[in-house]
Amino acid sequence: MTGGLVVWAALRFGVLAWLGDEKHPARPVMEALSWIAGIIGLAFAVAALVVAIRQERRSADADTSSEPETTKTGRYLVELRDGKGVQVGDHNTQTNDFGA
Repeated sequence: MTGGLVVWAALRFGVLAWLGDEKHPARPVMEALSWIAGIIGLAFAVAALVVAIRQERRSADADTSSEPETTKTGRYLVELRDGKGVQVGDHNTQTNDFGA
């Protein structure tokens, strides 16, 4: 509701009319600032991607280095018939509630 009111007021009273006027003195300044903001935003996005990839590599290295070699070789090869309450995986938590 508030957003609609703001847009209506901006259009009604011509607050953003200078954006359409090519000869308005503020327009080149805003265009330059938008380019700078776009470049800064792209730099932040690339930096965040690099940090995320590094963290993923660190967590993958930590997961594989802490496990003994025996769990790595036959991992998750399970044959099960009529099993109840079976849990497969590493470092899992299971909670069973029976009754009321």
